[in-house]
Amino acid sequence: MSASAAGRPSSSGATRLMSIGQVLELLRDEFPELAHSKLHYLESEGLITPERSAAGYRKYSREDVDRLRFVLRAQRDRFWPLKVIKEHLLEHGVDSEVTSIASRPGPSSTLQAVRLDRRGLAREASVDEEFLTELEQYGLLREAALFYGSAELELVRAARELAEEGLHPRHLVMLRTAAERQAHMIRSVARPRARAGDSAARGEAEDFARDLGESMITLHGAVLRASLREA
Repeated sequence: MSASAAGRPSSSGATRLMSIGQVLELLRDEFPELAHSKLHYLESEGLITPERSAAGYRKYSREDVDRLRFVLRAQRDRFWPLKVIKEHLLEHGVDSEVTSIASRPGPSSTLQAVRLDRRGLAREASVDEEFLTELEQYGLLREAALFYGSAELELVRAARELAEEGLHPRHLVMLRTAAERQAHMIRSVARPRARAGDSAARGEAEDFARDLGESMITLHGAVLRASLREA
């Protein structure tokens, strides 16, 4: 047997590889907005390295999917920049949970990954479902969502604390309006980075918008604290 043949896995022991469409379908429940462009961008940044078929199509192993899931959770739940994620993967791999790792400072650094249905969201936030309905009525919470994550849980908890002090969801509409304007401003800055026909560029624009959003949260907190000191 040749050395090259000996180095190849046998067909019986080979890991089944998945197409990019199968990967997106596999991760759809947890990451419903995940797109081809995001995977292409993460590949261009060296976060994942799928194999290529003889025809040039990307093929993903189970290890690739586990690594991808870790990267996406680190971005979503910890707002880690790709540089930090890459460094962590080089040192620790994907064996540790994102939520158990000391995170970089930042307003989103304390968020932990959750996946809750409507009843679970009410239970974890210590509110009743009528309060969730009220938040939906004023546009503060997505309607008819199948599952909610850490951002929604943080939102409902904060809204509950404000309601306990007399600031009910109807008083918070201006916050939603301001957030929507900020999101529009961020998208307008990020959009030019998403060059037409360039999947990696679109993924880069998504990450750029995420980082801008984190900076906007930090700025908003600083401005609010300064205004309260001056009051």
